Amino acid sequence: MDFELKNERSGKLPNGASLVTFSAPQLHSVAFSVVLPFLPDGTPGIYHLIEHMFFERAGERRAEQINAEMTSRGSEIDGYTSINYMCFNFCCRKEVFIPQLELLRDMLTQKEYGQEELDKVLPVIRNEIFEYAFYDGRAGDILRELWFDSRYINPVLGAASVLERLTPEEIAEEREKLFSKDMCLFLAGAFTEEDVRAVIGAFGSIPLRQAKLPPPRDEEKVTQEFNRVGRGREIQALVTYHVERASFGLKMAAHWLRSGLFDGLDATFFRYFGDNGFTFYSVDGNYNIRGDELIFSYLVHIEKKDRKAFEALIDGFEDAAAHTDYLSLVRPYLYDNLSMLFDSPERLCAHYVDMWADFGRIVPLKEEAGQCAQFTNAALAAHWGTIAGSLRRIFYIAK
Repeated sequence: MDFELKNERSGKLPNGASLVTFSAPQLHSVAFSVVLPFLPDGTPGIYHLIEHMFFERAGERRAEQINAEMTSRGSEIDGYTSINYMCFNFCCRKEVFIPQLELLRDMLTQKEYGQEELDKVLPVIRNEIFEYAFYDGRAGDILRELWFDSRYINPVLGAASVLERLTPEEIAEEREKLFSKDMCLFLAGAFTEEDVRAVIGAFGSIPLRQAKLPPPRDEEKVTQEFNRVGRGREIQALVTYHVERASFGLKMAAHWLRSGLFDGLDATFFRYFGDNGFTFYSVDGNYNIRGDELIFSYLVHIEKKDRKAFEALIDGFEDAAAHTDYLSLVRPYLYDNLSMLFDSPERLCAHYVDMWADFGRIVPLKEEAGQCAQFTNAALAAHWGTIAGSLRRIFYIAK
């Protein structure tokens, strides 16, 4: 793995954007991702709307021509918007990388939009909002609203009635905020030096502003331990842990802890609760990080009559988690298998983006591998102790 990690390079573009490359010349494909961070202090849903607008025009080309151009190369450009960043990515044969890159650049640098584009985008967004509301997403809504920094609690999709009243000037103003020196680019696979120069030329020439990140506001923190949402016999139990000042090591360990506790039937959660009378088919174990806040959680389905029995086992599960053999359960997947990313440029770029999302900065594979190589069961247990000793809240969500 050490030899392979020598293929990783990082640097800055002329405009201040960051670029990480991982060369795998033995492959036949190239992947590219661009992360556009933003501070979610504007109208909820406006950045998701802008993401859709990017697919409507690229210079003289409209959506139909953009789609036809992608189809001709056998490669789609994908985009998505999270609470604090937008990401665009594609994977293609190395022969068509440069024209696909230039198409993405033309899409992102398009500034002029008319009512025609907005009229095409709004029905799509209304449908996405309907679909989200149609399914029971209350657990996700609860997790989103737990952040003490309230800038991160707004829904990514927003409200259709609000988005329909946006002016072109408001959309243009928020669009410009996407292009800051915090932009991150990831390139992996069988690219050439010419391809690297094309990336620098295409994205290094985009004017970028210096991002201004004001500190979070002082706000009331809701810390009630037990919470009930709705009524009924069938309920979801959501247990959350909220760490306010998560260290770098804890952030890196969170993925290992989540995997060892919840992934697979040999994970601690299934073994402990199974031994104590609860046979779960699945558990949704998760964690999210915003700045130095970390929220670790798990969600299961139980019946109302079993609520007190389940509640009585939570402390015991925390103790069992502290004695988990994480290295045997997790290391083969999250450390030994890092080398599998070298064979999949698309997965590698996605991994870089996921690490950026967790840490708010680029984390090269070299740094990740170096940190994870030092993990021991004792060190991971200590990190779990920090999580288990943080603010714990239990939500009972009924139909």
